[in-house]
Amino acid sequence: MMAVNYKQNNEIDLEEFIELHGKALLHYIYSIMKHWELSEDIYQETLLSAFIHYKSFEKRASLKNWIYKIAQNKCKDEWKKENVRKRYLTQASMQMNEVTLHDETEDTVMENCLHEELMKKINELPNRYKNPILLYYFHDFTIMDISQNSELPMSTVKTHLRRGKEKLKGKVASIH
Repeated sequence: MMAVNYKQNNEIDLEEFIELHGKALLHYIYSIMKHWELSEDIYQETLLSAFIHYKSFEKRASLKNWIYKIAQNKCKDEWKKENVRKRYLTQASMQMNEVTLHDETEDTVMENCLHEELMKKINELPNRYKNPILLYYFHDFTIMDISQNSELPMSTVKTHLRRGKEKLKGKVASIH
């Protein structure tokens, strides 16, 4: 009976998480990996790992923080593999060779270009500034969530956010 309750609670918690934060988690993974198919694979691995190890979740942090930490670790593991860089370069060159036509308005195109430029500038920042900015502004993490997730004091997270924004201001001034 207890195993059934555990399994049901596990499925309910993870289903709620996926409904609320699944898309944001996938985009967070993509912001790290820069390869869509690989990001989808890591997303699936993250959810599977969370499901399998749910009973070890101690609830000292939120479920969201715990799963994002799993995702972050999965990304780190993947980057350690040498062939990831080869797959990324192959995908990037394939994308450059493809010509796609989109039926978008000028405003949408401009907005997409500005967003891409902003993301490029954010990705140029050192990781200690980039990660808090992505989590805070694009994935709705609180400073406390980021602090728990990165195991850094809240004051350090605030400093990284402030310094990251300062560095970013100089970089985005050239974006029209």
